[in-house]
Amino acid sequence: MENSTKVSRKKRIDTASKPIRFTHRPAFFFVGFATIAVTAGLFSAYPKWQKQDTENWVYTYVTEHFPGKKLENTQKLAQIIYREALKLRLDLAADGSSFDRTALLLGVIQLESEFNRTAKSRVGARGFMQLMPATAALLHGRPLSTEELTDAETNITLGVTYLNEMIREMGSIKKALLAYNAGPGAVRRWGGVSSYYTRVVKGHNQFLLYRDTRNNSRMFVLTQLLGE
Repeated sequence: MENSTKVSRKKRIDTASKPIRFTHRPAFFFVGFATIAVTAGLFSAYPKWQKQDTENWVYTYVTEHFPGKKLENTQKLAQIIYREALKLRLDLAADGSSFDRTALLLGVIQLESEFNRTAKSRVGARGFMQLMPATAALLHGRPLSTEELTDAETNITLGVTYLNEMIREMGSIKKALLAYNAGPGAVRRWGGVSSYYTRVVKGHNQFLLYRDTRNNSRMFVLTQLLGE
């Protein structure tokens, strides 16, 4: 019995005296850490990629479909359109989920002015989003000069502000667009010009088709290159 106790004690001592060995897996650790870091980087960089990608699609779309429209800086125009499109309150409309913000704003500008900064309607509306001087003055808080009213940033910013007011008041994108064109009172009285909505949606869908087609072509080329 005493001998067995001594043996057990010796085993415990021997075990305690042995150094603890760690399994070294530097490669696995590095790969795992790198994967986490890259994934985190992709998530943080995604908004920037999305912004740049969308601005590029707007730029190429406008350049290819509406050349020579007195656009001094199409790249800046694309940046303004992307930025202001993000402010559209589609969440306030019952049918808002059916639309893409950038495509919707492009559809309105395409129909209103065909991206002509100096466009002027027979009733006096001006600029990219064809704002009436009185409406622009009300939104801005003071009368605007012709140069101010036709400035891309001012015109589109005020146009989006007015369109948002129509969305809040009308509760749907369709009615808001009709009100943007003919006024909310006209929409309530006789429904507005239905073809206006149809043509904006056509421009909306045209941009989405252009973007998706080009994007698919780009992915196809990339896949082909990676497969070689």
